[in-house]
Amino acid sequence: MKNDQIQVLDCTMRDGGYYNDWDFDRNLVEAYLQASAASGIDVVELGFRFLPKVKFLGPYAYTTERFLEGLPIPQGIVLCVMVNASEYLNAPKGPEATIREVFSKREDSKVAMVRVAAHVADVEKCAPIVKTLRDLGYRVGLNIMQSNACSDERLVDLARAVREFEAVEVLYFADSLGNMNADSIRRIVAALRKEWFGPLGFHGHDNVGTGVSNTLTAAEAGVTWLDATVMGMGRGAGNAQTEYLLAELNHRGLKKVNPPPLIEIACKGFLDLKRRYDWGTNVYYYIGALHGVHPTYVQDMLAQDTFSPNDIAFILEMLGQTGGASYKATGVFNALTSRFAKENGNWSACSAFTGRSALIVAGGPSAQRHWPSIEEFIERENPLVVTLNRLSFVPQNTVAATAVCHPGRLVPFIDETGDNTRHPLITPFSALPASLKSRLKGHEIWDYGMRVEHNALRASEKGCTVSLPLVAAYAMCAAIAGGAESIFLAGLDGYDGRDKRFHEMNNIMLKLQKEYSDVPILSLTSTHYEVPQQSVYIH
Repeated sequence: MKNDQIQVLDCTMRDGGYYNDWDFDRNLVEAYLQASAASGIDVVELGFRFLPKVKFLGPYAYTTERFLEGLPIPQGIVLCVMVNASEYLNAPKGPEATIREVFSKREDSKVAMVRVAAHVADVEKCAPIVKTLRDLGYRVGLNIMQSNACSDERLVDLARAVREFEAVEVLYFADSLGNMNADSIRRIVAALRKEWFGPLGFHGHDNVGTGVSNTLTAAEAGVTWLDATVMGMGRGAGNAQTEYLLAELNHRGLKKVNPPPLIEIACKGFLDLKRRYDWGTNVYYYIGALHGVHPTYVQDMLAQDTFSPNDIAFILEMLGQTGGASYKATGVFNALTSRFAKENGNWSACSAFTGRSALIVAGGPSAQRHWPSIEEFIERENPLVVTLNRLSFVPQNTVAATAVCHPGRLVPFIDETGDNTRHPLITPFSALPASLKSRLKGHEIWDYGMRVEHNALRASEKGCTVSLPLVAAYAMCAAIAGGAESIFLAGLDGYDGRDKRFHEMNNIMLKLQKEYSDVPILSLTSTHYEVPQQSVYIH
């Protein structure tokens, strides 16, 4: 491979924008552009050119001509933007008219190149997009997403289709799920080469820590356009790190570059961003890659700060079984609710709480802080105590049952024997994975069913229907169906009122109080939810 054949494309602003909504500091961007030019980066993909969205996104989501007019671009840098094929293919005016509306002629633009990102299902539909961009004077690249899922025959067909467009300069394949290895890269290159004779490009993800090594493998296989981002900043686990890739290319004599300026901007300019957003590979991205799950699901779950490590591991397994290779904003919710379609379990709650109050204990800080007084309340009032999931601060001898509706929260109970198994688990056992059921044999199971249905709430003898799979709602339904005279709450502190999770749970609380007004609900500790409160210290 000749030294001048390798083209390094840095797409930090475009791919990294998935973490900060493409709202980068102007001074950082200008310093980054200068460092890219000084280091020998050939192409900088500065952002997307999205069609208008209904929420705020920063300037690098649109990278408009007006915005670019005020941005100094160093000499020697080819400026590039990316479009999502699906967005333009589905535009009301059609792809050709929309491209002409969004892009000016090349001679009037600072942008020299446009890359079209297309899912394998859309590649053959992209002719009007790439031909219109070519007619406007732009260099055009086309990125095949999720190419690893294609057979050799399918890859050959896609390569032929792109060649016949007669408008594409470089054909990329992307490691969309971060699960490619050296063999799959060589396989894809060999298949594409049967019908594509121009330059090939590779976009590597770092889910399993092989972003740079996979990129170098692609180069060895004849790929000449190599993507990377500063410190690997990018969607999900991120990408091959530009500073590492430049160092490797320089060391191997594959390209004459000057890594130090890029290394400096990485270690100084981008370090704060990395500390803030914490991108990069971890065990969740690794597991997701093994199951063929789109990495944005991991990014979403980590950002929500709702899921435990066990939750994430189980959800990734479920997504791997239910089409998780393509990202959908509702994918995590769908993966959970798909298991909860049956309202009735095999256990009857009838009379389980009759003549007694229920005390439902959650893991909020208020329950831990006031536990001594809560324990005195238990000794004095003798309610049936139901904990939400395993709570380490609650003595086992005070617990009548533990409610768990999320498979991931059952992991602490797996293969337990002895004292830890002496109180029942209230759980929708029929909906659990078979591998999990077999490992809960030491426990008494109260199989109380749970069906998830939008805007629904019903507490029945053998199960409940709720709008969301929330364990607090599930446990209260079981107590109501079991004939509890009243329900006391402790540790259900709730989220801040600005958090959508507050509204989700609060709506359920209000419905419970309205639909089952004969069962009083009272919180003994402070809560954000709209439920009557009375201090545990009064009792």
